[in-house]
Amino acid sequence: MLSLSAQLRIRLVVLVAVSFGVATWTLWKGETLRAEKDVRTLLEINYRDVSQGFTDRADYQLVSIAREIANRLGSSGRLASEDVAALCADQEIAEIYDIDTRGIVAGGSRLVGEKVRGEQWSEFLRLLDPDGPESMSQPDRPRTSDGKVFKYAAVRYPDRSGYIEVGWSEERFLRFLRQRAYGYTRSWHIDERGFIVFVDRDGVVTSHADMSLAGKTLQEATGLDPAAVPTGTLFRATIAGEPMFCYAGPVRDYLAVLADPVEDAFASRDRFMPRIAAVQLVVFAALFAFVSLMLRNHVSRAVRRIGDALRRIAGGDLGGRVDVRSSLEFSELSANINATVDALRTAAEERVRRFDAELELGRTIQNAALPSDFPESEHVRLAASMVPAREVGGDFYDFFWLDETHLAFLVADVSGKGVTGALYMMTAKTLLKDTLLADADRDPGAALSRVNAELCANNPAEMFLTAWVGVLDLDSGRVAFANAGHNPPLALRNGGAPEWIRERSGCPLACFEGTAYRTRSLSLAPGETVFLYTDGVTEATDASGALFGEKRLADTLAVADTRSPVALNLAVRAAVDTFVSGAPQADDITLLSLEWIGAPERHLRTFPCNADAVAASAAFLEETLDAAGCPPKPKTQLLVALDEIVSNVVRCSGASGLAIEVRLSRAPHGARVSVSDDGVPFDPLRVPPPDTTLPPDERPIGGLGILLLRKTMDDLSYRRAHGCNILSFRKIFA
Repeated sequence: MLSLSAQLRIRLVVLVAVSFGVATWTLWKGETLRAEKDVRTLLEINYRDVSQGFTDRADYQLVSIAREIANRLGSSGRLASEDVAALCADQEIAEIYDIDTRGIVAGGSRLVGEKVRGEQWSEFLRLLDPDGPESMSQPDRPRTSDGKVFKYAAVRYPDRSGYIEVGWSEERFLRFLRQRAYGYTRSWHIDERGFIVFVDRDGVVTSHADMSLAGKTLQEATGLDPAAVPTGTLFRATIAGEPMFCYAGPVRDYLAVLADPVEDAFASRDRFMPRIAAVQLVVFAALFAFVSLMLRNHVSRAVRRIGDALRRIAGGDLGGRVDVRSSLEFSELSANINATVDALRTAAEERVRRFDAELELGRTIQNAALPSDFPESEHVRLAASMVPAREVGGDFYDFFWLDETHLAFLVADVSGKGVTGALYMMTAKTLLKDTLLADADRDPGAALSRVNAELCANNPAEMFLTAWVGVLDLDSGRVAFANAGHNPPLALRNGGAPEWIRERSGCPLACFEGTAYRTRSLSLAPGETVFLYTDGVTEATDASGALFGEKRLADTLAVADTRSPVALNLAVRAAVDTFVSGAPQADDITLLSLEWIGAPERHLRTFPCNADAVAASAAFLEETLDAAGCPPKPKTQLLVALDEIVSNVVRCSGASGLAIEVRLSRAPHGARVSVSDDGVPFDPLRVPPPDTTLPPDERPIGGLGILLLRKTMDDLSYRRAHGCNILSFRKIFA
């Protein structure tokens, strides 16, 4: 029988040979896959670039035409004096429109004097926003009047008095693309010898690196059958006798075929693999010689002792030590093994510390993004909470006022976890809020559609989220809502069992481009509540793996002692804690309860904008406050505030009329007065406060009235809506 060292050397020879072969094959295979991945990425990037650049030029050309006309006209209203037909013919456009700041067509091909509306116009109305873009182009789409496809672009007038909109007909747009397609890719190189072929719908080559092939069919030029070319994936083909990596995809009415020689793609692998294999051979040979020497000079006892120590370390005992010092070599090996174990232990501790820090950072991000100042209103009560799991998740809730009578509220759940999920949560939350605030129609479905488009356009992490979004109308108790794949909420009716809101939902956000979400509605009676939650509630599990489920949730809400939002959330949280009985929480638990208390009492009256409006509006407010039992002091303060505001409107606004709305509340007892006028836009709250430390004769005129309102009113706000200035002030009676 061979000695232990001889047996180990024989096995070592086999091991080294097999390891060398496996390592070389693995490296070869890995380099091959990497090269294929790189060429696929290269071809996809070039396809996106060539596709985007093909149509972007049309947008640029149309925007340039609109800008030239806008600069020549100078301002809105001047198009009416132009010969529109001659202008269209001169600029090779099909339609032109002059839209003023009110959204009225001041001149153009048609619809003159009408207010713009509909899908064709809605996107361009952002140009009327002072903070909106200077120019825009619109995807080609059927025109609603006759179904023809037009391409539109618009540019602001230099003086911001409106914008000019121009459109290409379908024939002109396609003619532009045909002109652009011929020879479009002849100078486009992929890597060193790769190229791009453009083929029209008849299979004829319109662009090639070799333009002598233009006019031939794709099969004649490359040997590829257009009908059999796969799109959107990497494939191999032989073109002009040379193997090629190819990628094909549609570009408008054309087919783009991208090709890169296989030889070029694998050049790096073929050049460096022999050298790498030689280096590996030297390394494995040196390793064999070194180990053979050690095995020949040491006894099996030392090997067993080291083996025992290594088994303990491999079993997780990073505190164990190797202490074999029968020779200098084994002493060094022991020291090296111990140093490696120390480094592993330090790395493990550092990884745990970094993981804990990442979780803490994620929790901080998550908690900072959630609002904590709940609405203080006599007409609605809202409470919400989010209890994170052991890992940072993507649950969040939000609520905010769209205006004085509409409150938006939502609950959402992001698919990812960790800091990535928390950051994506903040992006989605901000986008949802900004979109809802910018939506003048207060349409949750339309807002979700726009948010989905934004998230799909920029989603490198390939994450998604579910969301339920509602908008409560304080005046009617109607909740307009849209559901993007989220758990169905419940409505708690007066004297009835909890009612599931199971209207069909759309798919989660950031899954599919072009998804449209439908807005639905439900009506609340005074005292009724909407309860929202995430799947951390219904999918909470006990020690046996049983789910809390929807039935337990409905039963918990049905027997709750009170339907106040805070009490409801506490009751559900307590029920979940009791059910899991100490089992670890697997997901975030987010709850939101909203109760509509009832509509406010409103009094509204309009007045002509003249000198009599001051006294008439004061009489109306005094009559309303007396009927509400307003004490003398707050009544006087409200009348003084109204007198100051109405006087300024009559003197300075240029308005044709004004309206006074008084909203009375009982809890707390008070009144909110809103003054609206159709005068020039002016926000008095942005006027710097006067310096009251200066002598009266040195102070600038103005500002004292707003200063008085700030000191006497409990709340003061301004907004511009529907062409009117709206200044509101509130006073609590007691």
